[in-house]
Amino acid sequence: MTSPLGSLDYLEGYDHILRQRFTASSVHDCMDASVPLSAYKWLVCYLLRESFQKLRDQEQSGCTEFEARNNSQVYYCRSLAIAFIEHTVLQRYHDYVHGADTPATLQPVLKRLCSLYGLWSLNKHMAVLYQGGFASGEKAGRLVQDAILELCSKLKDDAVALVDVVAPPDFILNSPIGRADGEVKKKARLFF
Repeated sequence: MTSPLGSLDYLEGYDHILRQRFTASSVHDCMDASVPLSAYKWLVCYLLRESFQKLRDQEQSGCTEFEARNNSQVYYCRSLAIAFIEHTVLQRYHDYVHGADTPATLQPVLKRLCSLYGLWSLNKHMAVLYQGGFASGEKAGRLVQDAILELCSKLKDDAVALVDVVAPPDFILNSPIGRADGEVKKKARLFF
């Protein structure tokens, strides 16, 4: 299966992907963006299979087409759509960060951001990953959480630079201790 933007191409390996399991054995392993990427591929394939099965079960139980689609939306198709777009965003960002056009000096912090986004987003789907058998035992959940905390710790030194890159105005940040004009004390008095 191919798609114009390549966002569905990995579904060719649907059966192989569904046989995969969570294999990271350390926090360091989890900090590589390939871990959430492979988990997202599995999640999309799993939710696709479950959504299809739920729809078929609803139709076979005598529901109208409308009822069958409606009843398969809440826990199945909606979750599939969210997981699919999160995977697509992560995959595009990963490809950009690892691309030749990205300056080598920016790659370390961008890779950490990529991993953080991937793990943070994936953490919301941990129940489904366990339910479907991708992850088992408490180790997988802990590794993901510990990797998120470790990445946050590593990114804190880059926080000011990252905010400056995005460059929101001081009004949007609404920060009493950080001002672009350098008038921190003057603005702090007005704030408090």
